[in-house]
Amino acid sequence: MKIYKTIFLFLTVTLISFNVEAQKDSKGELDAMAMNMFEKTNYRDFDALLDMTYPKIYDLVPKEEMKNLFISMFQGTDEMSIDLPKQTPKYVLSKTYKDEGSNTDYAFLTYDMKMSMTFKQQEFDDKGKKMIINMMKVQGMEAFFEDDSKVNINAPNRMVIFISDDLTDNKWKMLNYDPNSPIFSQLMPTTVIEKAKGYYQDILLVYNKKN
Repeated sequence: MKIYKTIFLFLTVTLISFNVEAQKDSKGELDAMAMNMFEKTNYRDFDALLDMTYPKIYDLVPKEEMKNLFISMFQGTDEMSIDLPKQTPKYVLSKTYKDEGSNTDYAFLTYDMKMSMTFKQQEFDDKGKKMIINMMKVQGMEAFFEDDSKVNINAPNRMVIFISDDLTDNKWKMLNYDPNSPIFSQLMPTTVIEKAKGYYQDILLVYNKKN
């Protein structure tokens, strides 16, 4: 069971914490932010990513603890290693919305991501593989095993929320959308969360019709 807890922790950290910032301005600024996010991720610039993360998350997860999780996951542990290949995927950027009640501006970015996980001390039988595939499916990911210890993952329709509010001094920052995370609902206004949910459901509807 320990390995499944490790996988869940990795998914939670990965899906919540890749963030960047920029001065609030136009669509061009948000496009630049997206490219910056992919670049920082490609070069594993953990300090830069953490320094630019939406600050409210540190009320729930200390920055140093999150950094250690990044390092252990991406540089590998005795149990597993993560391969997140360098990629600059195509993406779709929404219009900008505003929640007057909380003085929050926000927008959405969607893109596809690929990665693989190799388990160093464990091989999975058919039952174990099915469990991991189902774990990934709950997170909106498609997984298939290359062999008994390596799983390849396709994560379509990853969604990032751009957010600018009083907490960020009206600078744009980003937070990955993860409605399955127990802490996600604590990070931003209910209005933004509800809008994100509706927007994401529309994205999935279009994706499912095509596939």
